[in-house]
Amino acid sequence: MKIIYYIFSFIFGTVIGSFLNVLMFRIPKGISIVKPNSFCPCCKKPIKWYENIPLVSYILLKGKCSACRKQISIRYPIVELVTGCVFLYLFIQYDLGLEFFFYIFFFCSLIVISGIDFSYQIIPDIFSIPAIFIGLIFQIVKGNFVLGIVGAVFGGGLILLIRVIGGWTYKKEVMGLGDVYLTVMIGAFVGFPLIIASIFIGASVGAILGIIYIISTHQTRESPIPFGPFLSIGGAAVIIFKPQIIHFFALLGINL
Repeated sequence: MKIIYYIFSFIFGTVIGSFLNVLMFRIPKGISIVKPNSFCPCCKKPIKWYENIPLVSYILLKGKCSACRKQISIRYPIVELVTGCVFLYLFIQYDLGLEFFFYIFFFCSLIVISGIDFSYQIIPDIFSIPAIFIGLIFQIVKGNFVLGIVGAVFGGGLILLIRVIGGWTYKKEVMGLGDVYLTVMIGAFVGFPLIIASIFIGASVGAILGIIYIISTHQTRESPIPFGPFLSIGGAAVIIFKPQIIHFFALLGINL
């Protein structure tokens, strides 16, 4: 029976992933997430239900719209696959306990925020700010409210400090307030001191991938690179690899 539950959790996750794709596409454009029904971004043709089956439809359609034959962004199946894997992982770890539902909300928020920031270089407050309070409620449920508050204040305060110092140094905005709110949200969910590891991981991954991106695309160092996805990677990593991260920092003489 467990296998059936695992399969169902993955499939249900891909369905939620399909909805997250809708949020990523429509929220920045100010389009209702209810109406109209799904449509091709290029030719505006309504998408039939059998063309909207997570992962399967993309494969059967060979990644192209059935009407105009324009390429469908690879982002859609990637988000569906990642979300399905997240649901499966969290279900295996927490079954249907409270942590499962809180972490599902957390990870889905990170996925949507990352997708929007990557495409439009904005982080809508409509996602991050409400999630801060959900994260603190989660800490209250776990009996770690103080650690949640400290994690949120420390994380947001550090990124805000970097934003201010960077603005003074480079005479321009180097990081948006959206990144600050996102870090507050992550800190609220992971608490202190794991927020330290989260920011460290996010900054490290961002530096490495940022350099690769600049070199591979021949961009200049002045080209804007969204930081939200990297902060999200850090936030997700400290949940998924929490024991390993604690052990790693212990080897460095840092007790988390």
